[in-house]
Amino acid sequence: MKPVYPVATLGQIEARWAAHPAHARGSLMAAAATSFVAAYPQYLSGSASVLVVTGPGNNGGDGYGIAHLLMMAQVAVQVYAPLGLPRPEQDAHAARAAFLSAGGVELSSWPSGSPEVIIDALFGIGLNRPLQGPALAIVQAINRSGAIILAVDIPSGLSASNGQPLPEAVQALATHSFIGYTPGLLTHWGPSCAGRISLDCLGIAEQGRWRFHPELDGLPMRSGNTHKSEQGSVKVVGGRNNMAGAAILSAQAALNAGAGRVYLYCDQEFFPAAVSRAPELMTLASLQLGTDPSGCYILGPGLGRDPGAADICQAIIAQAPTGVMDADALRFLAEHRGPVPGWVLTPHEGEAAALLGVSSQAIRDDRAGAALAIAQSYQAVTVLKGAGTLVAYGERLTFCQPGSPAMSTPGMGDCLAGIIGALLAQGLDADQAAIQGVNWHAQLGSQLALKQRVVLASDIINRLKYLS
Repeated sequence: MKPVYPVATLGQIEARWAAHPAHARGSLMAAAATSFVAAYPQYLSGSASVLVVTGPGNNGGDGYGIAHLLMMAQVAVQVYAPLGLPRPEQDAHAARAAFLSAGGVELSSWPSGSPEVIIDALFGIGLNRPLQGPALAIVQAINRSGAIILAVDIPSGLSASNGQPLPEAVQALATHSFIGYTPGLLTHWGPSCAGRISLDCLGIAEQGRWRFHPELDGLPMRSGNTHKSEQGSVKVVGGRNNMAGAAILSAQAALNAGAGRVYLYCDQEFFPAAVSRAPELMTLASLQLGTDPSGCYILGPGLGRDPGAADICQAIIAQAPTGVMDADALRFLAEHRGPVPGWVLTPHEGEAAALLGVSSQAIRDDRAGAALAIAQSYQAVTVLKGAGTLVAYGERLTFCQPGSPAMSTPGMGDCLAGIIGALLAQGLDADQAAIQGVNWHAQLGSQLALKQRVVLASDIINRLKYLS
């Protein structure tokens, strides 16, 4: 578990550290350079040729410090500063001077040869406007180089706030960050641009409400004299009007994720399809719901948006204390706004926009803020799905394992809803069921993607019952 900070907060943390009388000027930059070199011994030692591309700010200062350390270690390293030099009052200026006085080589143009490793120290987390002209050209040149690309703090051209390329970002093999992660590194395009990420807090520990928690570490285990009734029950409500697949996927995911009993409420014509997929399911018609509030509901997969679906949503939300709302249930909630404490909401970008009454672009511009706004508006745990899924609860925000692009297939959300519902039924608190469910889902998808070009929801469902 690692800290995550908004960009402005991270800047304030750095400023407070620098203002402390016990901290020498430039020592934080030196510590960052040492940490970066230590993070990649497999790439930054031996006979590898290294090009450090620096900018005029503090990120560039880190780059000069890294180059200095590599030079002292007899690594063939050069620096290229295509966008100007740091100002004399900056710590980066002193880092550059130390590098040059030790005999370092600073190029005036892109090298004629092909470096084996490029260290991207061009722009840091402060970049907040689109790149153009020479700045955009150098990012494109780095991406075309064919070298191993290692990014300092964040890939240049990527917004640290929301993970959007501005308009193009460095595509790094790995990124090493300092003090805390920023949201843009962990969500939207961030995971794709950053590659393998790592963090060194540099001895700075501040309390915050945001965290990166990609670990799968809280699944309920079975032991002793137990039986299915002690593993909870899940009621999946959906599968109406020729939309059986979504509900069946959710129900089968809940079954394989460990729920003791799984009831599928759907149109009766889909009973044979459901039982053929999983004979352990119990099928009932939607009209047989009755008024029993027990168990954990998964409301919405394939439910539809007609008046009948609205009546079902209204009845269940009024009586059930907990469950997962997905798909069509979220559209109902967006039209009939009100608090739903105890529930887990699992919107994708479009559903999140409907819940907040904004555009999808507004969600993309601030995924962290959107997840928190939904959680607070509806008083519910919120899972904002996408690359780098977010789980918000109250004022707390957890960035989860990002998964794989191979998971961009139909039914993934239905599968995730089933997993979270099963974990709720087995006794996990709503926020923990959401976090562990997202990480379990993403971990299995990523493992499958190592051997598959496309990962289906059914592939993940089939893996849920195995230990590894």
